[in-house]
Amino acid sequence: MKWVILIAGVFLFFNGMFTRTYSFDNESPARHCYQMDYIGLYGCFGSPMMPALIAWGASLIGAGLIAWSVFRGRHKSA
Repeated sequence: MKWVILIAGVFLFFNGMFTRTYSFDNESPARHCYQMDYIGLYGCFGSPMMPALIAWGASLIGAGLIAWSVFRGRHKSA
């Protein structure tokens, strides 16, 4: 189970770090989009906050899972 959590953390962190965010401000209404190329996930929203939250959220959750796996591995081996 600990390896699955570590792999999920690396997967989320990697995809969050390489998420592209972009906007179409010249359209009415403006669209703010994100794209995760490696897994083919993308979407657009009316607010510029949502694509940023998705990109940062995936990175931070992934980093948290990686840190938790390292902490748990060090704690159990000691």
